[in-house]
Amino acid sequence: MEPIWGSPALEIKVDGKRWILIADLHLGFELELAKEGVYIPDRTEHLAEKLISLGPADGLVIAGDLKHSIGLSSGFRVRKFLEVVSSEFSRIVLTVGNHDGGIVSVVGSSCEVRGPRGFPLGDVWVFHGHALPPPESSDYDFGVMGHVHPAVPIKGLGKIPVWLIAETTCDFLPQTLVVVPAFNDMLGYGDLLGVRERGPVFPKCIDPEATDVLTLEGDYLGTLSYLSREKGLLSLT
Repeated sequence: MEPIWGSPALEIKVDGKRWILIADLHLGFELELAKEGVYIPDRTEHLAEKLISLGPADGLVIAGDLKHSIGLSSGFRVRKFLEVVSSEFSRIVLTVGNHDGGIVSVVGSSCEVRGPRGFPLGDVWVFHGHALPPPESSDYDFGVMGHVHPAVPIKGLGKIPVWLIAETTCDFLPQTLVVVPAFNDMLGYGDLLGVRERGPVFPKCIDPEATDVLTLEGDYLGTLSYLSREKGLLSLT
């Protein structure tokens, strides 16, 4: 398992097959912005093309929040997205996120839907992060989750999305946890340096002294505890 540097996506190889893992597409987020008087074009096809550019691959895993609206108003965008990407991936598997209410009736047979506690893929336990994985997840080498939309503030750039590679402190989790940046770059990103509780896993089940923070391109920024001490002073120059 390794990040696809420059993109908010992981590559996982299982039994000779290549899987791409992403999280937090939040399809239909434009509808939420429109309610606030901000109108932008539908970005569904843009996100589909961005994903396809990472291929070819045998399978696609979405670690939660395929859609944005907790209701069904994003259904058309979800079906359009799956129609486009299904031509490139022989299997598409979604573990349910907190925004994915009613998703089974939306995706039909175009996508395998797993419960919110996640599922195994090779030596990785995949889950969204808003619900605890089952105890057997601790038998796996790695855990991968989304939900957090991790970011840190950088001088002159504002908040930038980042990877988190963390050592966990809760016995019911895999020892190493990777938190994936949101695939939809229009979303607000959560400032990791103003940490608040974001579900039952983050931040209470990670060791900030042993949590590495990296940019999308793979540049090492420091540990989460270091960056918290340097809040407001971080620069890439």
